[in-house]
Amino acid sequence: MVHCDTLAVDPSADRLLAALGGDPDSHPAAGNVEADNELAAHVLELKCKRPARDLAAQARDFAAYVKQANRALARWDCRLMPGGMHPFMDPARESRIWPHQDRAIYETYDRLFGVRGHGWFNIQSVHLNLPFSGDAEFSRLHNAISLLLPLLPALAASSPVHDGAHHGWLDGRLSHYVNNQRRLPSIIGGIIPEPVGSEGEYREKILAPMFRDIAPLDTEGIMQEEWLNSRAAIARFDRNTIEIRCLDTQERPTADLALCHWITCMLRHALDTGEDPLAAHRKVPEGLLRSLFLDSARLGMAASMPAAFPFAAFGVDAQPTVGAFIRSLTAVSLGARAGADADAKASAADAAFLPAIELILSQGNLSERILRAAPLPARYPSVYRRLCECLDGDEAFSVG
Repeated sequence: MVHCDTLAVDPSADRLLAALGGDPDSHPAAGNVEADNELAAHVLELKCKRPARDLAAQARDFAAYVKQANRALARWDCRLMPGGMHPFMDPARESRIWPHQDRAIYETYDRLFGVRGHGWFNIQSVHLNLPFSGDAEFSRLHNAISLLLPLLPALAASSPVHDGAHHGWLDGRLSHYVNNQRRLPSIIGGIIPEPVGSEGEYREKILAPMFRDIAPLDTEGIMQEEWLNSRAAIARFDRNTIEIRCLDTQERPTADLALCHWITCMLRHALDTGEDPLAAHRKVPEGLLRSLFLDSARLGMAASMPAAFPFAAFGVDAQPTVGAFIRSLTAVSLGARAGADADAKASAADAAFLPAIELILSQGNLSERILRAAPLPARYPSVYRRLCECLDGDEAFSVG
């Protein structure tokens, strides 16, 4: 939430939620969307009210809710801004922690880690929860996601600017996020989840160490929850899903949901045609996936693909760069979906979302488009105002 004239953050999400739902702690809903607060009082969370199978309809619901929120914000001369980071805010000076329900959780985070910085307070991301049933499905999905994660920043980067400048990373949000838990490294591990084959192994190797490490600092047990895990994807056994949480927010809801659609398509393709994900994951040299993830966050499509990456897990040939691999995987996956017996719903989703994916593949991720539209910092304000318009109108940000 930002002021229309200055684009400075407006830390009044409680005021907006009260206007939409009658109370700061309400969860006002419309369509299949409900609004909520986050750690930062200037951030509005929009989420699915119920699990959604039709992502095109969900994108329309999100776009309608953005319009509704912007109409409410207009009375205070404020609006919503998209993207993975606010380009100008000073978290040390402008941070305000959510002061209402669940504030004990946020205050504990602040006490343990000091959240008044970019990696905590100046981040906006998209979370995608994918369901599983039983250990076999969990293992296949968990490990297939883990192998796909290093590619995602190259597609989703939308945070090239913070503190009013470009600092060399296309995904500036992740450049800060990966250092959030330096005090307790087990919480984030190697960013990419470890290869595990069951819920029991996951609890033993991933959850137990971080719960043990934080216990002396969290004597009330406030943080002993699955959401403490800060890896790029986490298991949510409380709802039998794996939550992918490394995607920067895009310029419009259709682009956010297009990335979710692309991920589900690539995972289905990998699980249908590739080698066993757990076996492939266990063979990957230690540190390779983390290194590739960070290279993708910094360089985008230009990042090099390591020769030891398990290309066979996705049923494609080795490729030299992340961009080449993403294009090859997209072509192979969509080609397999375009047969005579193609599912009508899948075809409709492709029609709704492929233009957004093609825009990324042809013009670059949103960070690259922002930097091309604003080669000098003096141009940043006008570009970010244009991005606000894209969000309000659910329009693509194209730079030709």
